[in-house]
Amino acid sequence: QKVLDIARKLLEKDGDYEYHKMLQLKNVLEMYGHFSGINRKVQFRLIDRSMDGTVFSKPVLLLILKWGGELTPAGEVHAEELGKAFRCMYPGGEGEYSSLPGSGFLRLHSTYRHDLKVYASDEGRVQLTAAAFTKGLLDLEGGIASILVHLVKRDQNATNMLDTSTDATVALQKVKRKLHKYMQSQEAFTKDHVQQLAPTQSPSLLSAMECVNNPHDACEALHKKVCDLVEDLQAIAERNPNASLYQKESLHMMIGRWSKLRKDFKLKNETFDISKIPDIYDCIKYDLQHNSTLGLKEGLPLYKSAMYLADIVIPQEYGISTCEKLDISKKICTSLLRKIKADFRHTFSDSDF
Repeated sequence: QKVLDIARKLLEKDGDYEYHKMLQLKNVLEMYGHFSGINRKVQFRLIDRSMDGTVFSKPVLLLILKWGGELTPAGEVHAEELGKAFRCMYPGGEGEYSSLPGSGFLRLHSTYRHDLKVYASDEGRVQLTAAAFTKGLLDLEGGIASILVHLVKRDQNATNMLDTSTDATVALQKVKRKLHKYMQSQEAFTKDHVQQLAPTQSPSLLSAMECVNNPHDACEALHKKVCDLVEDLQAIAERNPNASLYQKESLHMMIGRWSKLRKDFKLKNETFDISKIPDIYDCIKYDLQHNSTLGLKEGLPLYKSAMYLADIVIPQEYGISTCEKLDISKKICTSLLRKIKADFRHTFSDSDF
């Protein structure tokens, strides 16, 4: 609350500070009418140098505002619909959640249903997604806030159980290096590339590789479209600096968001950081859906270019071959599977298990 009060006072008078950042700080802290929630955090850190390495004459206190993002209305609907679909997995669902909404999973005793616990990480949007999924799964009424409180488990043990293990991280880094090598190629994809990059012969992956053709040229074209989008946004900011954006984001912050992607995607050695492709795809999809009033000229071309590259990178991040996918998934899910096994042993006697 003290940080919010200081931000309000600074905005009321001129001073040596970045106005747009201070305004964004104020807007985020004022969300929901009070400073509380699961997706906002204020931290202070003592630093002796700036981000570019410049050493300060004396230590400086750095203010860090962490905003974990918001579950959009579309995301909430998708999660709830997925929960409804999952009812079909329980006997009695008949494979159709829409025609028999009261069967299968919903026949379980109400006491058992309310004893159900759903595990989620400590990210606010993840917890809200879990609550929306549970609402659809159990056909619950009301808002997702009460469901989050009563059914979604989010303590440290749950976080540790869901976090990626060290062994999995090593395997993921190995896959990332292989993907980076393939996606830096300045040659068009050949049959050998298809065998190496798409051993599972996934139709969507093969289609994306055909559309991309030359990965380096595709990344170069994507970077050019990001640059064009930044210029488009700067022109919009000159014409309408007070344009209203989703969740009170300012145009200045939106330009900063895209400028950072532009800078981080293409490296100084003229190669590309392919780990930024999913970020670019997510950002342009978000802006086309929620900031459509801006009328971005470069929006749709950028979306299509990012989508084809993302269709190659995203499915492969957790393993390229079937063996790699299985190995990584086992390393990630080990703690969760041990918990499920322990629950089974607790439920059944050793003789029945």
